[in-house]
Amino acid sequence: MHVSTGQLSLGQEGLWLTHQLDPDSSAYNVVLAVRLRDRVRTDVLQEALTALVLRHELLRSRFPGTEEGPIRVTRPADAVRLDVRETPDADDGALFDLARRAGEEPFRLEEGAFRAVLLRRGPDDALLVTVTHHLVSDATSQWLLVRDLFDEYGARTGQQPPPPPPAEAGWDEQVRAEREFVDSPRGARAAAYWREVCEGLVPATLPTDRPRPPQRTLNGATVELVLPPSTAARLGEAAARHALTPFAWLLGTFQAALYRAGAPDGFLIGCPVTTRFTPRSRQAVGYYVNALPVAAGFAPGTSFLETAEAVQRQLRTGLAHARYPVELLDGGGVPLFRIACTLVAADRLPVPGLYEGPVRLGGLRAELCDVPQQEGQLDLTVEVLQDSREFKAVLRYNTDLFDAATMLRFRDVWHRLVDVSLDAPGSKVADAALVVPDDLDFLLALGSTS
Repeated sequence: MHVSTGQLSLGQEGLWLTHQLDPDSSAYNVVLAVRLRDRVRTDVLQEALTALVLRHELLRSRFPGTEEGPIRVTRPADAVRLDVRETPDADDGALFDLARRAGEEPFRLEEGAFRAVLLRRGPDDALLVTVTHHLVSDATSQWLLVRDLFDEYGARTGQQPPPPPPAEAGWDEQVRAEREFVDSPRGARAAAYWREVCEGLVPATLPTDRPRPPQRTLNGATVELVLPPSTAARLGEAAARHALTPFAWLLGTFQAALYRAGAPDGFLIGCPVTTRFTPRSRQAVGYYVNALPVAAGFAPGTSFLETAEAVQRQLRTGLAHARYPVELLDGGGVPLFRIACTLVAADRLPVPGLYEGPVRLGGLRAELCDVPQQEGQLDLTVEVLQDSREFKAVLRYNTDLFDAATMLRFRDVWHRLVDVSLDAPGSKVADAALVVPDDLDFLLALGSTS
């Protein structure tokens, strides 16, 4: 098998450097775990795994450092081996914990950035955990690799036709296109646009429970906010009525929650978006992500609707400049973002139905196992997942900065402001009550007792 070397994209270089600061961290591990309820032929799964990494070269790449910086070196496809771990005595809770720990095992990037672990509890019961480092993957990629892995498996067991052959273009083409864009007149215009957006603004921050450590840490945990179906329906109706997307509305209320929780009047958050601009890239595993700086500005009279409208304008205009890696903006040593928020549309994921319930993959009955992951990357990262029934926000926070109780309070403030914005879109953010009336009556009653 031919072995070659190549360059990293600008975003990958940043992730590689972050990994060097804490090589034992799993904060940038991207995980997708699937429970399999039929007999899995491990010999066929290994063949499918080899075909998968042959199709997607980043999965068979390693990233050693050199005097000139990190480089990418491809390995033979059969160098990636399926890790089968027998777990006959594990109950469901123990199996989940084993899957979580398999996802948390750190990578040695000089050796590789992808692994597949099969936790086999019985002949017809196993859990497949696919893990990548973020510099070779993104949210879409993790689902693509699971789709392609089981397509290869199903083709080898006669359950489905062979998948189409992979495209010939490799990751080096993506890196080259990025650098050509940065050096082009369009790249210069995009840089000027982002500098104007960011001028005079600071990264959004929340008041912390502890002083910020002198060196960045990557320790984290997760809380979730699930909007009930009735609220999700109201959100869709309100957004449509005002010609907005539901995500713009939610992002506006998120900015409002940050402001009411102690963020400054004007600030920046990051909004990761895809850079899959070509037909080939839409089917490829890789780090196809840039962050859009989204500015927030609040005055005493700013309404929820005005905030959401401003978000939508920025997202629409910013997408025209999304090819520019904002890592190149000079922040004077200050991070551009400490808080980020992104949208994942479950109905557009490459494995239809898996997010919402059991499906068949490669002829096997399969069900998603949602294990914790990617915790502690920033002060706070929020992933908004939208399916046909609800919106769920996954809030991953740095535990060296925040207590769990603090994040739970912030989650509840955000939820409260979503409800207020839907009841009265034109009301002022600064005037919104952060406690529902029944709770306020209860608290006042407590304060009046002697």
